Amino acid sequence: MGNCLSASKEQLDPISVFTVAELKKATKDFRKEMVIGDSFGSHVRGYINPKTLSPAKEGVGMAVAVKRCYMFKDLDQDLQDWLIDLEFLRRNSHPSLVKLIGYGSDRRTLFIVAEYFPNGSLENHIYRENRPKSLPWETRLNISIGVAQCLAFLHSWKKTSLSRRYITASKILLDLEFNARVSYFGLENLPYCEEGTHVPSLDYAPPEYILSGKLDMSGDVYSFGSILLQMLTGLKTRRILLEIRNDKESIAEMIDPDLENSYPIQEGIWMCEIIKQCLEEDPKNRPSMQQVLDNLNAIART
Repeated sequence: MGNCLSASKEQLDPISVFTVAELKKATKDFRKEMVIGDSFGSHVRGYINPKTLSPAKEGVGMAVAVKRCYMFKDLDQDLQDWLIDLEFLRRNSHPSLVKLIGYGSDRRTLFIVAEYFPNGSLENHIYRENRPKSLPWETRLNISIGVAQCLAFLHSWKKTSLSRRYITASKILLDLEFNARVSYFGLENLPYCEEGTHVPSLDYAPPEYILSGKLDMSGDVYSFGSILLQMLTGLKTRRILLEIRNDKESIAEMIDPDLENSYPIQEGIWMCEIIKQCLEEDPKNRPSMQQVLDNLNAIART
């Protein structure tokens, strides 16, 4: 399944710098029809020539996603610091990271141009009430391992939490074969907000973040456990976590009925145990992301 430290060996392309005019042309001036999902305009689809990276017409060029980050102050030095981190991340990338194509900026807006994923985010595919279809057990396990590989890799590099908030299912994108890609561009130190977006769900927030607003790597483990719980049950975490902690129901009793016992029972039991470990209220009792990855790989090998 691959080691968390197996960085991408692809030939490195330089990070492209786009002008705001080019990005407006590529995205039809950020029109409503180009908005991706329910991002309220902060993420839009655009088209560029795959060779020259110049703006292209829809249906002719390569589809890309453009993320708009609105700054609280002029970029200046913050942008230069981010580019240093970005260069390191680019040279030590991972196959499960979303590929950055380039960026653009004006005084108080940073535009990030990245791969576009037609299947959207994991959030669109896990909840029973609104998903287009139920994902099979093998796909859910493969997504879990892909995300765990990437998070363990990033933890080994950053030695700190990956986000000013926390990891959510909306930050995990799926390619055409439903392989997971984590959307992470090292933005946590930039003074920005994503204007118009909804507030991230508290389903993923570790207790210590709710109390103090601070995160460390164990907080990412908690958030990942919440994602695993949602994938296994098809339900939102807040709906079931209280019942689990009060021993009213077990995770095993809530496993998604759409799976229809199409998974090995022992694998389901092991997955429940991994989730329980990740969702420990005391951060000291949670495993590391590398330990979580090792346990998921052990399930896949059975």
